[in-house]
Amino acid sequence: MPYVETRSMFNQVSWDKPLQWHLNLRSEELSLLERGITIAFFSGLTALCAQIAFVVPWTPVPYTFQTFAVLATGMYLRRNDAFASGCLYLLVGALGAPVFADGGSELVIDGALIASGGYLLAFPFASAIVAEGLDRSSKSETANFNSLLICWTFAMIPVYIVGTLWLAEAYGVGLAQAFEWGVEPFLIWDFAKILVMALVTMKLFPYSSDDWSQYGN
Repeated sequence: MPYVETRSMFNQVSWDKPLQWHLNLRSEELSLLERGITIAFFSGLTALCAQIAFVVPWTPVPYTFQTFAVLATGMYLRRNDAFASGCLYLLVGALGAPVFADGGSELVIDGALIASGGYLLAFPFASAIVAEGLDRSSKSETANFNSLLICWTFAMIPVYIVGTLWLAEAYGVGLAQAFEWGVEPFLIWDFAKILVMALVTMKLFPYSSDDWSQYGN
């Protein structure tokens, strides 16, 4: 039989160097199967983080760690894969899997999107926006601060806009009330997550071989 060269899955990933994973997982060397696995993994991570939820009396929208997973998806996957991961998450939930906050398994009820559906539909775009900044830095092999800063700053904008518009429609209230319920209580919560992740990607993540050397390469 002719010799066929094989390789193990994800053998290009430096598992002992987590600060390089963002480069390894968005590498052009990843096979289609490996990319599919990473897309599914981050969809699962979003579903898992959605279960870490708590409800407070001043808003009908629960606090969750969903947005953490959504932003992390953009940190580690290239733009199109990050977007695909968010879409897969929505598709699995729409098919009835309990992947939404607090075990929710419906995206549409009685022919209408659930009240928090606007936020959910915007998640793939948030991931893709974050990934765009990381992609540009990876291609230029240096921390592209302008791209990273812009992408991190605007990552949650589509979530807030689409989420607020649909929340107002779902509850039959004005935009001001929807903003008070669905955005205002989460600004500090989301800003803290974005700040930490932005600092990690801009200050700690390596983007070139010179950067890698300081992490033991």
